Amino acid sequence: MKENIKSYVILGVIILSIISVSLTHNYFNAPMEVEKIDDILLIQNNLEEQYLADLRVNNYRVDNPKVVLNPYEISPLTALIMFNTEEPKEVSIEIVGKDELTTIKHTFEKNTEHILPIYGLYPDYENIVIITINDISNEVIIKTEKLPADFVLPTNVIVDREKVSDELIFLTIAARGYNVAFDRNGDPRWYLTKSYSWDIKRLANGRIMFGSNRPIAPPYHTVGLVEMDLSGKIYREYVMPGGYHHDFFEMEDGNLLVASNNFHLGTVEDYIILIDRDTGSVIEEWDLNKVLPKEDGKAEMWVDYDWFHNNSVWYDDVNNAIILSGRHQDA
Repeated sequence: MKENIKSYVILGVIILSIISVSLTHNYFNAPMEVEKIDDILLIQNNLEEQYLADLRVNNYRVDNPKVVLNPYEISPLTALIMFNTEEPKEVSIEIVGKDELTTIKHTFEKNTEHILPIYGLYPDYENIVIITINDISNEVIIKTEKLPADFVLPTNVIVDREKVSDELIFLTIAARGYNVAFDRNGDPRWYLTKSYSWDIKRLANGRIMFGSNRPIAPPYHTVGLVEMDLSGKIYREYVMPGGYHHDFFEMEDGNLLVASNNFHLGTVEDYIILIDRDTGSVIEEWDLNKVLPKEDGKAEMWVDYDWFHNNSVWYDDVNNAIILSGRHQDA
């Protein structure tokens, strides 16, 4: 009886092994469909070509301009206003706010083809944009949609109106949520529908930069950095071998000092690289494993593979030094 049971068990194991091998073979050899998604840079480039062609074919005028809401498909509280003038003209715009310091104004240089980026619209609102040429003004109404259901609004807004300016307050995310900007009244005036993480900084050229929305490794490392303007137009994405996390610093020459990783080391957040702004190539790199002792100054959250956990990077030009913040090293 025992021998029969043993035979059945062996036979069962053999059958299961055959099924397992068969399933594995079928899994790896079966055709798999992978969803293809166009790169956002390609999508935006095609959109721009359409806008420009439309402007040139239809010859819009300032009293009846072409308005495109969310022109780059990731920034719903922005728009493009497009029209032509017979002669080069300077154009001023005014995005009317709910008070003087929440009204946004800008003047554009002379041109005949006018593609005006409009930032700082209110959500679910009939926004008034005033366009002025040679002291003659025209009003454009831009109706925006409601905020997403999961959008988080301030619970309290406390303002010292004698000290605040007309600038917006920008907030970014670590993992989930929306990159957003609030005005001094706590009203959202800008946000992105895709998640671009970590520190958001204003670059010397006026654009903004933060982490890409494309992940490279858990829990939050991204492939690199993205440079865009407030309309959501992406100019460059810097993809790095070890990805990006937490922080970067724009050097005086425009190159980027970046908190990165070298995954081949088996550790994370202990690697710094210098990126060429024009080519995206790595100019120089610093391995903190070769600079600092791993065992000294352990913080409570210290683990072997994440022994330093760099949270920040800064360049001190006076001392020609890189300043870091190692959360797991009390340093």
